[in-house]
Amino acid sequence: MLDLFVRESGSDRKISTIIEKATEHDLIETQDWQTSWTTSYVRQLPNKVALRRLDSNELLGLMAYEADESCLAVEIVYMESARHSNANLLHIEGGQKRYYGIAKALFAYAVQVSLEAGFDGVLMFKAKTSELLDYYRREFGARQVSAYDPFRMVIWEDAAERIISEFRRDSNV
Repeated sequence: MLDLFVRESGSDRKISTIIEKATEHDLIETQDWQTSWTTSYVRQLPNKVALRRLDSNELLGLMAYEADESCLAVEIVYMESARHSNANLLHIEGGQKRYYGIAKALFAYAVQVSLEAGFDGVLMFKAKTSELLDYYRREFGARQVSAYDPFRMVIWEDAAERIISEFRRDSNV
């Protein structure tokens, strides 16, 4: 069982979170995000889930994923943090993140889905920017898959275990 959380910027306070199926309201709430999740392309993405604060139901991030049996991995098709914690948007605006660890919580959930599907925690995804590519390598142990598409990344079993171990209910004090 996972005990997902994010950290509040400034105080470093641990905020309990929950992941549920994304609702129509969640998608509409993305109008001022980096990507509107109401476009026809995004609406057709599979398995959209929302990461929310457990106490207030505040939307923190969205992710779309699918289990890819041909690759024996869960493919994260798209993932995004809410505007208030999106580093790309805040860099442009000069703001500070409200929460950090949103991506890590979403990755941990995807690792759990991969484990449950029998894929040993393996994840595949594409980094959106060079900065995110470096971030995913440094923070999550992701590896580039090929030189043809340098933004294509994989998280192998060992890195997946490091990600999910922080969120296992029995490992949190």
